[in-house]
Amino acid sequence: MKIVSVVGPKKSGKTTLVEELVRSLKRHGRVGTIKNMPHHPVEDRGDTKRHFEAGADVVVGVGQEGVFFKVARGGGLEEALEELRREGVDYAIVEGFKRSDLPKIVLGGIDVPNPIVAVEGRPPFDDDLIEELVRLLISSQEL
Repeated sequence: MKIVSVVGPKKSGKTTLVEELVRSLKRHGRVGTIKNMPHHPVEDRGDTKRHFEAGADVVVGVGQEGVFFKVARGGGLEEALEELRREGVDYAIVEGFKRSDLPKIVLGGIDVPNPIVAVEGRPPFDDDLIEELVRLLISSQEL
């Protein structure tokens, strides 16, 4: 499974970028998303609903009460990634978890470990940028 995390400050366009990546990656295989929601109850609405409506095959939210959609309560990022693997996902797009060691697409110029590309500007994102990011993910090694 190929994995990338989209990170940035609040309201920087993370969810919009995840939606665009999901739509584009669907042409290449099964796509799953994980949304970090540390200060929100885990529910089937909001940003996670946007991931699903963009076409994600599996959506996992990790929040203050644990995780939802297939992963046991109390789990975290690793458990969510394992669930996506069990579901046969080819591409995992993680929104958040900026302190993780995952490779990251960075919005808003924040300093994080393991950045692979910094995206300038805010939504709407250019189609050429989305295709460049998809090619980058397709050519990355599996984690």
